[in-house]
Amino acid sequence: MLLSGRSLRFQILAIITGILIIPILVMVYDLIYASRTDQMLLVHKEERLATVVQFLAAGMKPEAQLDQGAAIPPDRLQQAFKEIARPLAERHEGVRLGLYIPTTQQIVVEGFLHEYRQLTPEERKAREQRILREASSGINAVMASKEPLARIAGAPDDQFFEHLVPLLARGQVVGVVWAEERINPIFTQSRNFRLITRYLTLLGFFFGTIGTLMVILNLTSGVSAIKRGLARLESDIHQLLPPMPGEMGQIVQAINKMALGLAEKERLETELRRAERLAALGRLVTGIAHELRNPIAIIKAAVQVMEKELQHVPEVQDYARVIKEQVNRQNHVLQELLEFGRPSRGIVQPLNVNRLVQGVLTFAQPLLRQQGVELRLSLAENLPQVQGDGEKLKQVFLNLILNAVEAMPGGGKLVIETGGNDRVFVRFTDTGAGIEPADIPHLFDPYYTTKKNGSGLGLAITHRIVELHGGHIEVESEPGRGATFTVRLPVADTGGQNRLSPER
Repeated sequence: MLLSGRSLRFQILAIITGILIIPILVMVYDLIYASRTDQMLLVHKEERLATVVQFLAAGMKPEAQLDQGAAIPPDRLQQAFKEIARPLAERHEGVRLGLYIPTTQQIVVEGFLHEYRQLTPEERKAREQRILREASSGINAVMASKEPLARIAGAPDDQFFEHLVPLLARGQVVGVVWAEERINPIFTQSRNFRLITRYLTLLGFFFGTIGTLMVILNLTSGVSAIKRGLARLESDIHQLLPPMPGEMGQIVQAINKMALGLAEKERLETELRRAERLAALGRLVTGIAHELRNPIAIIKAAVQVMEKELQHVPEVQDYARVIKEQVNRQNHVLQELLEFGRPSRGIVQPLNVNRLVQGVLTFAQPLLRQQGVELRLSLAENLPQVQGDGEKLKQVFLNLILNAVEAMPGGGKLVIETGGNDRVFVRFTDTGAGIEPADIPHLFDPYYTTKKNGSGLGLAITHRIVELHGGHIEVESEPGRGATFTVRLPVADTGGQNRLSPER
């Protein structure tokens, strides 16, 4: 097709232009051909009346030029008019002839525009007064200009065409003669109707064009906004499109719903891949940890025996102390590896999250005061209970509090809030340095850390424990503006106690 491959704006403009061509052509036809037809009819009528009135004026001219030095008697003008006008009116049915004498401000009329009937003297006088009122503007114009005049006069529903000629004597207007003929009412109505239709069409065309342009502008701006939103979605699935009204808004809602579904699918796939990697890594780590614990236990026992038997050798005591410190450190690391690889099973019971948070803060508050961290609590009332192992959930909360403290070495503010209905959440918000966007997807990966002395297992174990409780943990952060960790847990099951399963 001709419009295929074109922009939406161009296609709409092309279609609207094609639609508007028809009324434009109709208007052009009306302005050119129909108006020309009317003009030709009026010209024909003007020529006919001009011939009649010129003949009348030529016949009266000798009378108007008599008595060069004296005033022209009105009676002689009236008599001359009647002698010439009466037979002309009889020959030209429907044509009315008139004479106006300025000196007496009287008129003489011959012929009728409408159907003839016998008039009473009173009706005749009233008729002459009405005709004088209708012709007065034309008579005044002719007397002022001393030139012939052709015009349309009368009421809108009863118009007539008249041709006026001055009678001059010694350069002065001594009378005005005219001939007039009624314009057919159908012609007048048609002409008025076309005039009204023309203006209404122009008005409708103007407002239609403005409305069309506004619709095109709104439509194309909405499409452009959707295109920009889709471009943002292509780079970041979480950048939803802004709401819009009308059908465009429905499209935006559908796109946003699809984007949220894709984001959730992407999150679930990431969680699944992480779970698979963690499960495989957990099995490997558990095996390695078990293999390492036995040699370390033997080393520790040998050092303890050596320390006891060689008490009298000071150098041996120093070496034994160093070895024991390193052995204890390795035991702690191995314990973390075992916790990550094969979490111990605990008894699931209904728990009050607010009490768990307050229990953790009992021994964490001294550390917060020491580091200059201001604590703000916002614990929701009537919070549903959750199912889980209280000690393990305390370990999760403590790990997140310690991470927040480490992110604010110079002090800051830590906000802990709880809430939720279907799922209970515990949110930890700090004012630290924040997390780089590139680091957020790897925060819960084992051995991934941004700390100088970190093992990279703290958040991995935290994530593992939350997953075992059927929940999930979310991270939001902007560099330089702190970070927010949100733990979401399912509400307690009233069916009784269950055991945590290390596999989901």
